[in-house]
Amino acid sequence: MPGHTQNRFLLLYGSQTGQAKAISEEICERAEKEGLHAEMHCLSQTEKKFNIEKERCVVIVTSTTGDGEPPDTACKFVRRLKKKTLAEDHLAGLHYTLLGLGDSNYTNFCNCGKTVDRRLEDLGALRFYNSAWADDAVGLEVVVEPWIDGLWAALRKFLDLPEPDDSGRAEVVQCCENSDNNTSIPSGDTQSNIQSSLRQNGNTSPEATESQVPAMTDLSRETTVTSVTDSVIALTLNDDKNNHIQNSNTPSHTSEVLIIDQNNSLNRTDKETSLAAQNGTEYSAQKGTDQSAQNVSIEKQTVASTPDTTQGDCSVSTCVPSLCVSVPPLCESGLSVPALPPAFLTCTYMPENTLDTTSLPMQNGCKFPSASSDVAMVTVEDAEVLTRDDAVKKTLLLSLNTEGSGLTYEAGDAVSVVCPNDPQEVDRLLDRLDHASDADSTVELSVIPGTKKKNAAIPAHIPPLCTLRHIFLTCVDIRDQPKKALLRIFVEFTSDDCEKRRLQELCSKQGAADYASFIRESRLSLLDVLTAFPSCQPPVERVIEQLPRLQPRPYSVCSSPQTQPNRLNIVFNIVCIPGTDGRSAPRKGVCTGWLDTITMATQTNDSCQNKEGNDLKVPIFTRTNQLFRCPEDVSVPIILIGPGTGVAPFIGFLQHRAWQRSQSEADVPYGQTCLFYGCRHQDRDYLFRKELQEFQESGVLSHLFVSFSRDGQPEGSPRYVQDQLLQQGELTLDLIEKQDAVVYVCGDARNMAKDITNAFIQILKEHRGMSDTDASGYLMKMRLHKKYLEDVWT
Repeated sequence: MPGHTQNRFLLLYGSQTGQAKAISEEICERAEKEGLHAEMHCLSQTEKKFNIEKERCVVIVTSTTGDGEPPDTACKFVRRLKKKTLAEDHLAGLHYTLLGLGDSNYTNFCNCGKTVDRRLEDLGALRFYNSAWADDAVGLEVVVEPWIDGLWAALRKFLDLPEPDDSGRAEVVQCCENSDNNTSIPSGDTQSNIQSSLRQNGNTSPEATESQVPAMTDLSRETTVTSVTDSVIALTLNDDKNNHIQNSNTPSHTSEVLIIDQNNSLNRTDKETSLAAQNGTEYSAQKGTDQSAQNVSIEKQTVASTPDTTQGDCSVSTCVPSLCVSVPPLCESGLSVPALPPAFLTCTYMPENTLDTTSLPMQNGCKFPSASSDVAMVTVEDAEVLTRDDAVKKTLLLSLNTEGSGLTYEAGDAVSVVCPNDPQEVDRLLDRLDHASDADSTVELSVIPGTKKKNAAIPAHIPPLCTLRHIFLTCVDIRDQPKKALLRIFVEFTSDDCEKRRLQELCSKQGAADYASFIRESRLSLLDVLTAFPSCQPPVERVIEQLPRLQPRPYSVCSSPQTQPNRLNIVFNIVCIPGTDGRSAPRKGVCTGWLDTITMATQTNDSCQNKEGNDLKVPIFTRTNQLFRCPEDVSVPIILIGPGTGVAPFIGFLQHRAWQRSQSEADVPYGQTCLFYGCRHQDRDYLFRKELQEFQESGVLSHLFVSFSRDGQPEGSPRYVQDQLLQQGELTLDLIEKQDAVVYVCGDARNMAKDITNAFIQILKEHRGMSDTDASGYLMKMRLHKKYLEDVWT
């Protein structure tokens, strides 16, 4: 047993893109406030920094990547755990809990976490707290937050520890007697009802790592104000250096008083009143208010605000909630907000120094997740638009010259493109952060001496010496939806009280639904949120601390090296995102928009090769876990299902099958090759139409089933690939059952892949008389035996 104190537990994480690590760091930070000591290590450090066989209490956080595989950092740990030679009581002394991260849009949801959980149990380990599975499809925070909240009591119970002293926990905003966490004026309430409400809502008990925030007056709807006496509401804020909810205009240790008089109609023309109502700030006497009044009457009246969308105003013309507007019950509730993350980075500007950022290694030379090769700069030889101008989506085919790059691939593989953020978006963000003037000055990042953040370090993907433009352009993801921790930081640097309150709501437990609806599901970016809350002016260091790493984008290869040596093709839709749902401006996808922009001139020519001295290059690397490949045996039938750009890898498959066929002996049978393809319009977005027809004419493609979802079709005609599949159910089953065919599915994970799974279940029910359970089990066995393979994305 390793040396430790009674309050110690081992915290392990397996992370591919940084999510599991970030959650583990949050657990580590909160553990200290809970009077616990978390010893945190990456799972890759097994047998170096820790040995799980010698541990008593372990918390594990791990993601799942690829087709249910463990993240790269957890592979060694999982391999060791799966050894068949381990005894049933190998981990009999271990007590654990596990948090798995995954995405239910993919078949093997949280497979790594569930595999580790089962294996620990098989080896004799016992759970001291229920394991949980967080789903990125609906928001990881939905499971992560309550799981972490419940973890502390479970740890203390297992470790036999008392409740911690409140002094080590987060600040709690307490209400004085006759005050309330809810400062809104309820319609129709009597004085006694209001006082009762104050007592019920004035929860002064501390909660771990959270602060209680008073409610704001609901000014986002037509408001009925009732006659109220004794309407002086005092809110006392306790002081804390790092974690408090404090009005920006009022120092700590002061009682903030809200006084509402009969002249206060609480309408949108009286912003001072609405600001005072929000956070309990003292309302000035400009409107004739007697601040010393103790008994003030408010006559019943209805306030209907006029249409206005002005940011930063508490009052809005509609009761419909939005990013900047909340409605009851949220706007009338006390709030539990996260602890303020400790600051740990500082920037030192050196304008006299010049720095050539183009000479810096990509993301400080930090290894990219899922990379099986070094990053190689490859030349763009050709860029061809495959769709008509009136197509719903623009599809682009890039031909890349890989000669001399050292990259190798096979048909069906995927490569990742290392892309920057949109330069114009970066300019707007730097301007919004008030750093447009020094964006290109040399800046040195360092860790704040004495920071309260445990294991504080400059993120490995950010060069310690660079420029702010370099950081925001190439190192951090500015499109990622701001996490609640960042919103909590924004609260501290927001001067407008209404905006402050709304940010508190969005990062609170009570505002979880609004956060999901208006930030996560709307896929708002950092700039979107900052634009919506104009009085928020966070220090750039605090923003950099919370932004995740900018990740490369994977694309399926649509070529075969056997038929196109030193050439690698990728095809993709240009993602266009409208400026709606709270987004501050329309935009394109980070990578597809960048590739579209840099090849725009090329798209108007026949080929990049026509341009003298063509030096247009993009950085790419090959990826690990490449399982989506053609059978080596050309006699094995294959069933290919890929609508839209999902057909991409199958172009490479067909090129590869043509090459295999040409290399085979005359007496070797050729397995049937079926392709189910679909698009919207036959004449607008039928990708690779000429190539597919040629494959069919040559016999490489045995069956081509195409559907057009938006063209006029006779009644009963298949509109989608799943409709074609259902019509060809007997042929499909005959190939699978009698000829051992392999099924390949490529495309959208959210809808298409699920529809294809359901179509196969329906086929098995109709043609083989199976039940839903039996049909699902049949498909699961196909997946386990690598007879049903998916290359899908969200």
